[in-house]
Order: sequence, then C-alpha cells, then structure tokens
Amino acid sequence: MTDALAQFQDAQHAQDLLAVSNAARALIKAAPSLGSDWAGVAGAALEAGDERAALDAAKLLVKAAPDYPQSHVWVASALSAMGDHGGALAVLETQLKRFPGEADLLRRAGRALIELGRTSAAHDRFKAAIDLNGSDALAWEGLAEVRAFKRGDEALLTMEELRIGFPAETPDRDRGVLSYAVARAYDALGDHEIAARRTAEAAAFYRQSAPFDVATHQGAMRHIASTYDDRFAQANEDAGVIDARPVFIIAPPCTGADWIAKTLCAGDAVARLERRNALFWMATSPLVDHDSEALLRELDTGESESLFTSIAHTYLARMAELVGRDVRRLIDPSALTEMAAGVMGLSLPAAKFIRITREPRDLAWAIYARRFRRGRNWSYHPDDIARVLASHNQLCARWDALFGDRIHTVAYEDLVADPAAAMKPLAAFLGIDPAPVTAEAWLRADALKADPVGVHKRVGSRFEPVEAALKRAGLV
Repeated sequence: MTDALAQFQDAQHAQDLLAVSNAARALIKAAPSLGSDWAGVAGAALEAGDERAALDAAKLLVKAAPDYPQSHVWVASALSAMGDHGGALAVLETQLKRFPGEADLLRRAGRALIELGRTSAAHDRFKAAIDLNGSDALAWEGLAEVRAFKRGDEALLTMEELRIGFPAETPDRDRGVLSYAVARAYDALGDHEIAARRTAEAAAFYRQSAPFDVATHQGAMRHIASTYDDRFAQANEDAGVIDARPVFIIAPPCTGADWIAKTLCAGDAVARLERRNALFWMATSPLVDHDSEALLRELDTGESESLFTSIAHTYLARMAELVGRDVRRLIDPSALTEMAAGVMGLSLPAAKFIRITREPRDLAWAIYARRFRRGRNWSYHPDDIARVLASHNQLCARWDALFGDRIHTVAYEDLVADPAAAMKPLAAFLGIDPAPVTAEAWLRADALKADPVGVHKRVGSRFEPVEAALKRAGLV
C-alpha cells in the first residue's frame, strides 16, 4: 500500500472533506495501479466537493478499464458536476456508439441533453432506454420530464399499467420514482387532483428508501443559530479575506436559485457554480465543531493566522480553478447555504448574499411534488417539509440580524410576475450592469411558468395534510 493511498483512506475514515480532497489529489499525482478502485477515488472526491479531482480520478479509471462503460460514466458525472454538460454528453455519445445497448448511458445522455435544453433529443434517448427495459423507472422519469403529453397518451397508459403491475419484490425507490413520473404526466395534462394523488403515493414509497432524522436536523439548525450570537455582529473583519466576488444564494429548493444564477451570468465577467456544488462545505472542514468562544478567538487572531482566512483562501483558490477565468462576481447557489452562511459572512466579509423566499403553501407543495435525485430526504413527508422550512426561516433570521445590509431578498412571486423588474435591483445590488441581466430575465421567463404561483390551490383535498403540517410548524 502506498503512503498516498493510506493517507487517502485515513482522510475518508476521518470524514474530513478537505483532507479527502487533498489526499485524493496526492493519490492522483502518485498514480498507483488501482485499477477499478479509481472509481472509489472519483466518488469520494465528488462527495468531498472536489469535481476537478473526481474528473482526474475518472480519467485514470478509463485508462485502467477503457472497455468498461461505467468508467466513462464516471468521467461524464464529473463533467456534469462541473457544469460541463456538453462535455459529458460528448463522452456518453461516444460510448453509446460502442455500447448501444447500455440503458445507463442512454439515461445519462438524456439528462445531459435536458441540461442543454435539447428536450426532443433527450426524449429519444429516454425512449431508447425504455425500449431496452420497459420497467426502467428512471427512464420513465426522464421521459415524463420532456414529453408533451396528450389525452389518451399511450406512454401514460403504459406507465399506469407498470405502476399497478410492478412485482411484489420491486424496491420502494423504483415504485416512488415511477409514481412521481406518472404525477408529472397528469400535471402536464391539467389533471391536478389525480397528479396530487400520485404524488402522495410516490412520496410514501420513496420515503421508505430515503430515511431522514428531522429532529437531529432541527437540533443542528438551532445549534448553528445559537453559536453565531449577537457578538458576531461586531466581528473583526481583519480575520477574513476582503474579496467582493463571491455572491451566495440562500434558498430552499423550488424557489428559482438556479434560474437567478444563470440569469445573472448574462452580465460581463460573471460566472456561477452548480447548485449541487459542495465547495464551501469542503473549505470549512478545518472548523470542525467550534463553539462561539472558539470562533471569536479565531476572529481575534488576525488576518494571516485565523481559520476564517484559511477557509477563504481555500474556497477562492478552488473557485478560481473551476471557473478558469477572471470574474467580477461569482454566483454560488449551493444547497444548504443557510447552514454555512455564518462562516461565509465572517471568512469573506465583502461577499454578498441573495435570499429567495416563497409563499409557504406553494413552496411546501412544490417540494413535496418533486423527487430530488440527490439528497433532500426530508421532502417526502409534510411534517418533515414543514419543520425543515421553519428551521430554515429561523436560521435566516439570524443571518439577517448579523449581515442584514449584505443580504438582498427576492420573493419568488415577484420573479414570476415580472422577472426583469425583479432582477434589475438585484443586479444593482451586486454592481452588475442591469441591461443584459434584465434582457436575459425576459428570455428565461417561460422557465418559471413550470412552477406557477398558487400551485397549492389546484390539488384539492390532498393539500390538507400539508396545510396541517404547516400550521403545526407555525408557517401559516
């Protein structure tokens, strides 16, 4: 066993994301003969938030096992995580010429085509996967996302037959995936109450395969809020790095975070990270479980020595590596930003925040009606959704008290009503030329219509459990 491999395994065991990233990079540089085990390195690097290392490990996997389709899937996955969906598609399409019967390649190519806005081509890829395996729930899910359904659609009838006829041993996850796909189809047809019934069924199935401890989550959110008490409002700005480029989006799912990030990139020298990125979480690993007193001591150590400074330098260096060009603003819409915003605000005291809000009834139903392909295991039960959203709001109130003048709040309803008007003051807040941003907002307006204001009103009695959960959580 090489020293580099041992260090990588130790970092994994310690669950230190930055250590995993650094050790993966050292292992990649050493390039021992790991064969198919390079897949594990790529996966660990992705989990750590280091897409660049994941890509390099995947390339070594391809070198070791070039005739194994999953080797190339790892390369495509890393490219997709970096936002290079065109590059991912090129890899997948090349391999489909070699392995035309690989349903996984077809599905992943379909996903890349969706990201590129090529829905017709995506439809063909998902349909080809279904032709290979008519019980492929993930392929049906992709098809439902891009198909223009019509009354009496044969595809919907087939999905319903499959949903009813699944063998008893079918995993709950697959049942849930298919029911969510059926719900999407009915919703597209305007049969919203039937869609709501399928959504409730899907969530019940999927929750069995995606357990979530909401009480532990709430405790963690309360701990974060209490750690960053009012003393941090007068925090020493010398401890971080003065860099005005980062802009962090604080938003629950289904509020248009990606839409805002993409729209802001119409301005000159503005770049963005992917919603799924974990770059800042990786950079914060050295903080571990510091309490308020330890954090204040770090602030008092000054710019060159504090952990806040180290975190900022790590984040900025890795950000520059991903973006690959000079930018005036870097939009980071990472999920769970609300949990890291205290460190973000203190380590980067010139950074700004965008907070997106949404009417809680619409927000809760929009979350409940969607299957998230990565994480979000709290989204499959009304009470979990309500309790997590309540904790989100409470923690955001803490950040508003500490960093209020650095936060610009946008209501989702305002985005939908007049995207250009809502984006103009946001661009001004960030010092971005509003003209290209408002023009892009107008061009992208239709994307917001897929998740309309008032969505909860159309689902009938199926909304009652969600309404009750929101009331118990004090959100309505």
